[in-house]
Amino acid sequence: MKLASGPRPLSINLFAAILLALACWNLTVALFDLPAQQDFLASLGLGLEWNRDWTIVTSSAWFTIELIPVVLVWLVAAGFARWFITAMAVIKIVLILSNLPMLYALPGILAGQSISLVAVALLFTPGANAWFNREEADAALFN
Repeated sequence: MKLASGPRPLSINLFAAILLALACWNLTVALFDLPAQQDFLASLGLGLEWNRDWTIVTSSAWFTIELIPVVLVWLVAAGFARWFITAMAVIKIVLILSNLPMLYALPGILAGQSISLVAVALLFTPGANAWFNREEADAALFN
């Protein structure tokens, strides 16, 4: 993979900023309330004994995983990343719709999920399409 060059379209910058802000928010909330994050991780039913250290490690790893799409879109302009992110957004929509009572009880989750879905929609603006479909100039053409 080669790093993308040139100015990023506004929609790509907004996508990266939104996902980066959400990832930082999630990590901050997790680290400032470790007992609640530990309870959340335990509620996933993975059968692990969650302690403070594993909660910090898991939260930090999740932060890193959340940054991968930002890197693939903003730094590399990887077209496959747009479709992978879109597929994950479709799964997220299905999960949101399947658990509507939770969203009613926790409106912050709905807000965060809605913001992330808007970020995904930014990947399909005309500027983003040009970003993903740009061709690098072949040096052999100029010889």
